[in-house]
Amino acid sequence: MLASKSMHSSEHNCSNEIFWQKLYSLLRPLVKRWVYSSHVPSWKGQEDDVVEDIVQEAITRLFQYSQRAERGEVVPIETIEHMIKVVALNYCRDLKRRERRLLRSIDDEWSYGEHVDSTNTVDPAEIAIDKAFQEWLFERLSLEIVKFPKKQRNALLIDLAHRMHFAVRPSSLQRAFLRRGIRLQDFRAPAPKNLLERGRHAANLNLAYKRIANFCV
Repeated sequence: MLASKSMHSSEHNCSNEIFWQKLYSLLRPLVKRWVYSSHVPSWKGQEDDVVEDIVQEAITRLFQYSQRAERGEVVPIETIEHMIKVVALNYCRDLKRRERRLLRSIDDEWSYGEHVDSTNTVDPAEIAIDKAFQEWLFERLSLEIVKFPKKQRNALLIDLAHRMHFAVRPSSLQRAFLRRGIRLQDFRAPAPKNLLERGRHAANLNLAYKRIANFCV
């Protein structure tokens, strides 16, 4: 397995053919496990082809993203291993969802019994990857949000605070903001009553969410 340091994104790495070959070797066993544990009926006997499709698509998407990052169009990739696994996992899930829809359609046509969805299995590796990626994403988002113009940042934090449930144990997003010195509880302010102020708040919130959307592209 590649060392974490060698997997960090850089202009040199992302344009290096050897780097992509090593990334392929790292990703393929993981995807193979997902595919074989999914037990999708239409994949039976074609598992290796499905694995190859997922791996190639994930690497292609990541390569395209890295090129955009080099041009400054999107946020640079900090941890390649997280990003490539999430891209592959999401594509694998997309394929499984397509098969589920197909199976459901066939089931509606031919079966009077209840269809058992054998593709809806939960892989602990998927849960771990999702959790790691969520932590990474919230960390990156909190770093970006603190750089927003003050009015946009405050409008966004107020909106997040109103949407959030505050338990004894902080959520992943709350912890990310705490590391930036921000307590979301402090932003549970009532919405402005003045129509003009309310309009300004909505405009700033809209701009803030657009910034987030651009960050996540």
